[in-house]
Amino acid sequence: MEADAMATRMSVLTRALPMRILLVDDDELELELIAERLAGAGFEVHKAPNGAEALELIEQRWYPVVVTDWQMPVMDGIAFSQALRARGCDDTYVIMLTSRHESSDYERGYAAGVDDYLTKKVPDAELFARINAAFNTLALRRSLKAAQEALEQSVSIDAESGAFTARELRTRLHAEIARAQRYGRPLSLITVALHPSERMSELPAALLREAAETLMSVIRAHVDWVGRLEKGARTTFAVVLPEASIGDGPAIKDRLLGALGRLQHPDASSVGFTFGLVALDRGTVSEGATVEAVSMLEVAERCRACSGRIGTEQLEAVRMSVAGHVAIACRHGYAIESECPLRSRVQ
Repeated sequence: MEADAMATRMSVLTRALPMRILLVDDDELELELIAERLAGAGFEVHKAPNGAEALELIEQRWYPVVVTDWQMPVMDGIAFSQALRARGCDDTYVIMLTSRHESSDYERGYAAGVDDYLTKKVPDAELFARINAAFNTLALRRSLKAAQEALEQSVSIDAESGAFTARELRTRLHAEIARAQRYGRPLSLITVALHPSERMSELPAALLREAAETLMSVIRAHVDWVGRLEKGARTTFAVVLPEASIGDGPAIKDRLLGALGRLQHPDASSVGFTFGLVALDRGTVSEGATVEAVSMLEVAERCRACSGRIGTEQLEAVRMSVAGHVAIACRHGYAIESECPLRSRVQ
């Protein structure tokens, strides 16, 4: 972004902030003197005699800038700053008024969440400069946060695995569902979860990427695709298979499992895999019914978590599939796991 554009954006963001300041000090005379100086400069000023009452005011409205004394009864400036940050108030700039000069005091204040320091007898020019710098800093923080959020929304590939991000997965799956319903074509989705053994605190990043690349190497290029469903110790991928029916699912699952069994990473032997299958197929979607991407993913995960035996887990998976207008293997005689008793019963 060019310097002029950045300056314009900063100006707009600063103007968008309410020019509201909260002063916290038990010295009434000192409090009034600073309040008059700031009010005369055009700021909206509110006052509190200690940290406890300041927190009550902050519960009712947002104060972009807080100027607080260090030593106060009931709750001093350090305790107040700590309590403020503990409540998640990261978008408030805290200036501490103090006569302390020891480096250890500054370190203690910064650790508590203080952003800047001022002496009580600070000249007007420096006081206004620091206050304006505080508002500019808040505007910059907001700008950076907005830019980060925009960047995260624009990124479609998960950096760790190389698969599509969860956001992109939902967006693309929604489009696939719409296409399948429009043309009356089948669409299947297999979730694949990687389970590290107890001796592994988390899945190594290299193993995660190799697993995603392996899944992508087995499926049809430019037709099927892989997205990352969630992050954490148990990592789950969704393999989306346009034109694949519920009956194709078990064979595809076996092909995926066979490929994953040949992973080359040193820790691959300590990882287990579970699979879930869900599909849009003929007869599963009522006329006019809407199938949601999130619902399809949830049913696949319910199928994956099922033990494959008759019981409450299986009944809940069936109930969810009926409500979501999608097919799962045990409703149609195709078992994603060989021990599923419904396979032999239906066939």
